Amino acid sequence: MKREPLIWVAGMLFFVFIAAAGSGFGVRQKNDVSYKKDVEPLLQRYCMPCHAEENSNKSDLFLDSHALLMEGGEHGAAVFPGHPEKSGLILKLAETPPYGERMPLQSRRKLKTSPPKYLTEEEVNLLRRWISEGAKDN
Repeated sequence: MKREPLIWVAGMLFFVFIAAAGSGFGVRQKNDVSYKKDVEPLLQRYCMPCHAEENSNKSDLFLDSHALLMEGGEHGAAVFPGHPEKSGLILKLAETPPYGERMPLQSRRKLKTSPPKYLTEEEVNLLRRWISEGAKDN
């Protein structure tokens, strides 16, 4: 076998490898949403006062872990990976949810002294992206 074709094939394989590595094949992309870094802190801040496993809530939806979140509650699945538009987690954050009250619930006592504290549009969009990306436990 001549050396030139062998060098050419090796060079082509090198460029294919570099292109695959640069595309992030098998590697977390910088713009991927992480459950542990992005989603869990939002759930802790806004949802855990009511949806901790140790607490009782009407929906039986517990958000202490990714597994419990994916298990869902009384109204079924809270998250449909790849489908934020079907996911109860997103639907309940809307100004007018399809069932029940908007989340997070606001106590009447707190509402008398301060405006309601809902997730920002940016925070809701982050949850949407996480669900769109497959709602992974990453």
